[in-house]
Amino acid sequence: MWTLAYGLIALAVMAFVVLYAATHAPAPAAVDLADQLYHAKRWLAQNLPLLPRTEKETHLLVYDNAVMVRITNATAYDPVERRWTTYPVALPLAYRLDREERNIVYQLFLNVTICRGIVASWGEPTVLYVIEVRHSLDYLPWVETYAAVAENTTAYYNGLYGYYKAWGRPVAVGLDPDIGADRDLGVRLVRAVHAFVYNATDAVTKMYVAAPASTLYILVVDYPLKLPLSCPNFVETTNALGGEVDFPRRRN
Repeated sequence: MWTLAYGLIALAVMAFVVLYAATHAPAPAAVDLADQLYHAKRWLAQNLPLLPRTEKETHLLVYDNAVMVRITNATAYDPVERRWTTYPVALPLAYRLDREERNIVYQLFLNVTICRGIVASWGEPTVLYVIEVRHSLDYLPWVETYAAVAENTTAYYNGLYGYYKAWGRPVAVGLDPDIGADRDLGVRLVRAVHAFVYNATDAVTKMYVAAPASTLYILVVDYPLKLPLSCPNFVETTNALGGEVDFPRRRN
């Protein structure tokens, strides 16, 4: 009888200990990696127009959160002076972005290495972008690419000229006054075809983007982050020819 009683008491004590440990043990906090990734990209998206811009590639290799641009000339009509004039615009060619959250570090490096006119396999004049990509998360299956096309190229650069006159500094194509704001200048986005080529021997990935010949710039979207990229010499060509570009003929 006493043996049974002691056994029941011991069993009750063990049950109490197990229950107490289960209810008072620290529970591991859930790691919201998806939310942290979104917040990192949203912070970069909100601050993108404010990031420092440089024309030197060496600066981009040293400093985080910077944009490399190339200053070139565009043509616009000055209604006050009643004549055509040239003014400087900035072409975004590369980004080095970095944002750290509690459990992740989001890093992205984009650099336009080649940009030229080709005739696509479907027979249409096309602008081919070749972009160097380095990313802290390895693969980018969720990336989308768009081509920004103006209804009227001359009107678009006339609109940028208005910002240049007001600000007194070069306007960055696609970045100023804000990403997406140039729709007021008649710019619309169309889907652009892209493909990734991964290199197994190093961390460099190349992204190929095919955009229509009338493209002002392409938009690489890692939502909610949107990054405009330009061709180095595309503004002079399209602006001077009123939106027309000479492309090499396809060899038979």
